[in-house]
Amino acid sequence: MADEWYVGRGGQQSGPFAPAQLRQMAASGQLSPGDLVWKDGLANWVPASSIKGLFPEAAVFSSGPAPRPAPRPAAPPPRAPLPTEGGLIDGRLNLGDPAIGVQWPSTPGVVPGTVAPTGPFAFADFLPRVGATLLDGLFVGLLGCIPTGVIAVLIAVATSNEPQNGDAAAAAINVCSQLIGFIVGAVYYVTLDASAKQGTWGKQIVGLKVTDLEGRRIGVGRAFGRFFARYLSICTCGIGFLLPLFTEKKQTLHDLICGCLVLKK
Repeated sequence: MADEWYVGRGGQQSGPFAPAQLRQMAASGQLSPGDLVWKDGLANWVPASSIKGLFPEAAVFSSGPAPRPAPRPAAPPPRAPLPTEGGLIDGRLNLGDPAIGVQWPSTPGVVPGTVAPTGPFAFADFLPRVGATLLDGLFVGLLGCIPTGVIAVLIAVATSNEPQNGDAAAAAINVCSQLIGFIVGAVYYVTLDASAKQGTWGKQIVGLKVTDLEGRRIGVGRAFGRFFARYLSICTCGIGFLLPLFTEKKQTLHDLICGCLVLKK
């Protein structure tokens, strides 16, 4: 447990002891100011005299000779760090040990090192999201029209001497157009949603960003899943896109599926 202490003396360690036991040992003389102590969260062993409230002031600052430091005990048993997200472990417990910084392990689908913002979230309103969706559709269409046009010209030239294959050529152009639109859309949404801007060009224009449920930047994997989940919102006759009008956090169906939020910047 985080409040269990170990005592080092003469190269040997003993414990664990609860804080109350440690104070009782100090009061009875079983623990001297020169002994070393350690608990989970401390990087190194520290003198018992440095623990606030463990010894009376007269004992810590007595006029007698300074206690001889004990040899460094063996390394304490390995322990998992306390789960304090991007903050400090305040291990004082009225015993005065220093604060130690410990990071959470990385969360799947979240960019490592991203710190969740504090304070209430400003969820995106419905109309700005509609505007961002329309702008994104325009941008994806413009980005896909060039390769689609090139392929359409190539197919038309290849079948120009065979008029009877006109229907097949039109079908091929349609298939290529759909495939190119899918690829361009995937690259567009995944790359921009997982970027440092945290949103597509449409969202950036209207002042929105995509985050996880704790307000952090999402990774490529979650952005890719969110792009595919958009098709589920489409398959519900667009009802998935209307859910921000009814959900507490103004999430669409693909936001709910992938654990995402769309927030105001």
